[in-house]
Amino acid sequence: MTMKKEINRRKLENMICDFLKTQATCVIATCSDSIPRASTVEFFPIALTIYIITEGGRKVENIKKNPRVSIALSAPFTGWESLKGLQMSGTAEIGRKGSGIFEEGIKAYKKRKDLKKVLMPDFMNVLKIIPVEIDYIDAELEKKGYEIRQTISFL
Repeated sequence: MTMKKEINRRKLENMICDFLKTQATCVIATCSDSIPRASTVEFFPIALTIYIITEGGRKVENIKKNPRVSIALSAPFTGWESLKGLQMSGTAEIGRKGSGIFEEGIKAYKKRKDLKKVLMPDFMNVLKIIPVEIDYIDAELEKKGYEIRQTISFL
């Protein structure tokens, strides 16, 4: 059995950032009162922080009660050699219009959409997901001598 090479943390974080830029949607899982909720949403990354713009709903109500969330996203699967995705555990913060979080989220939105300005209705929320741990899976890593699954902890 051969030993797998170690990936430099900065290199791994850059690989994850690059992957996030290639994907438009993720599934965010929230939970309160022992009732889980998973919602497919569009997201806007700045480095490893995820921003989601939402009208509200059950996910926002759940986050108000329990800010711990999980996010999953994956590249299109065409076979095991194409396996690529991540699962992020994190803490969610809610920003309303006029807050710093809201402005950060709008900045991320404008950057991804390549917009100079955007008007957002007052009732919208921005969710800021700060990672606690990221599990990244990429079949290409194994071909390069690394473990297919890589974990980054921010604790």
